[in-house]
Amino acid sequence: MLDQGKISASQLSLLLFTLVGSTAMLFIPAVTAESAGRDGWMSILFLSTIFGLLVAWVCTSLGQHFPRENIIEYSPKVFGPVLGHLISLSYIFFFIWTNAIIVGEFADFMIATFLPETPRLVFVLIIVWLAAYAVRNGLEVIGRLNQFLFPLLLISYLGLVVFVINDIKLANLTPVLENGIKPVLKGSLPPSAWRGEIVLMLMILPNLNQPAKGRKASIYAVVFLGIVLTLNTIATVGVFGAELSSHLTFPYFTLADYGQVAIVLERMEALVMLVWVAGLMIKIAMFYYCGVLALARWFNLQDYKPLITPIGIILIAWSSIIYENSRELVELISKTFPVYAFTFELLIPALLLAVAAVRKKRGGSSQ
Repeated sequence: MLDQGKISASQLSLLLFTLVGSTAMLFIPAVTAESAGRDGWMSILFLSTIFGLLVAWVCTSLGQHFPRENIIEYSPKVFGPVLGHLISLSYIFFFIWTNAIIVGEFADFMIATFLPETPRLVFVLIIVWLAAYAVRNGLEVIGRLNQFLFPLLLISYLGLVVFVINDIKLANLTPVLENGIKPVLKGSLPPSAWRGEIVLMLMILPNLNQPAKGRKASIYAVVFLGIVLTLNTIATVGVFGAELSSHLTFPYFTLADYGQVAIVLERMEALVMLVWVAGLMIKIAMFYYCGVLALARWFNLQDYKPLITPIGIILIAWSSIIYENSRELVELISKTFPVYAFTFELLIPALLLAVAAVRKKRGGSSQ
């Protein structure tokens, strides 16, 4: 392994929670409300949770077949050198492309909510520099940092629901399934794509100090994410209604602003922003780390650190052109991203697992 750092099963579970929750929390209520209306919480709690559990099972099964290798290393062994290396290269693209979107989300959020006069490039440079510093220190340091920040993230996520609970109107959440199941199915696509981001396990499972606990840790993360994101969506739609929620770019932040008024707690949205930025930095660092590690392995390098700066420059440039405004961002993450996500999060890993099982491939050799 290029990175000898180890993380525990509990650290893996917390990393997966932060990985998904840090961005899903901001956008999911609006995206699901647009498709599923007041039933958006059902899309999150049931369907996307099932998808996340499928991804977790497939990824951990591959981890059991190849306990000391990541997807870049065993893809050529399963599909052959040509197709296997193409698949590996496509995952490098997926990691960097997704990270460019996330970096752009951070910059747009800061401009839209706090510092509208600040050049976008300033926020991009800051977050990429912080993530690069974390990546340089390795997965073990990222895991420990996230372990420290997690209680603050959880308090921010759940505390906000508690603050506005008296303002939730049940009339905004009923009748249930008024338009049938079809809108719920459609609304489940974006949250499922977000939940499937735990596919990064394909790169970090070899660093788990107790591989046998990887599946349980990922299941805990997926289920707990489902509960927290559902509560967040119920609170948002219950307070603002489905129609208004669907037109909010950052409904979670708007809810924090509303909570400030509701409980007379000044500058609550600043606290939410601070905690969210910390969680987002962890997420960017994780995608950054996996992208750099994957590229280093693809080139058979002995160290991934020389690639940190070049990949950082690509992230800065790509995040500036990948979309033009916040509305395009919502379209990207609700329509385009799920197509890529389902391909890389479930379809390709499932094919890898199936072919590896048929060909009886395990570890570094044929059994």
